[in-house]
Amino acid sequence: MLFSYKNHLWPTMVLWVALTSAAIMARFFFDLEWDLAFTPDTVRQVVFGLAVVVASDSLLHGGLWALFRDRYLHYYRALADYFTPQGPAEILAGGLLASAEEMIFRGVILVGIAEGLGWGVPAGVLIAAFLFALAHLIPTRRLAPFALWAFWEGLLLGLVYVLSGSLLVAMLVHALHDMAGFTLFAFQRRTGRFLYRARQPG
Repeated sequence: MLFSYKNHLWPTMVLWVALTSAAIMARFFFDLEWDLAFTPDTVRQVVFGLAVVVASDSLLHGGLWALFRDRYLHYYRALADYFTPQGPAEILAGGLLASAEEMIFRGVILVGIAEGLGWGVPAGVLIAAFLFALAHLIPTRRLAPFALWAFWEGLLLGLVYVLSGSLLVAMLVHALHDMAGFTLFAFQRRTGRFLYRARQPG
């Protein structure tokens, strides 16, 4: 669902404003504590968190290709093609929307479950990741399985938040990750270099 917005500039910007506003109101209504301070450790934590998420993406991509070869790559190319409408402005706006997603999924849902409801951090991380995956479900048979990847990303982003203690770090990691990923898709569509050569399915 959220992915469909990220293909178009103005819907993305409207949703960014809506999610950011909703998260800020929820923060004050439920008295949630967020750390948004930029400290000397922030850059190091962002670099480390981003490296972990990118390394995970690479391992998943390589592992799935090793297991399923051209069948997986056919699905991967379909995912890259899904974002064909994106240009530079949409990619930047997608990064902004990713930061608002962190305010909702980690800042409101994870913190609200872990602290507000008192269910603990593991429950907060899991439930926030599950809802994150649902929000990124693409309702087509070919692309729906990537929601599982989104669930895993949600777990990683939850861990980035918990280990850093900083919502700002999670916001920056998610924003940079999405902008890099969308830029990679654009490069792959333009050049046809999808990391591995695939035969067209017969």
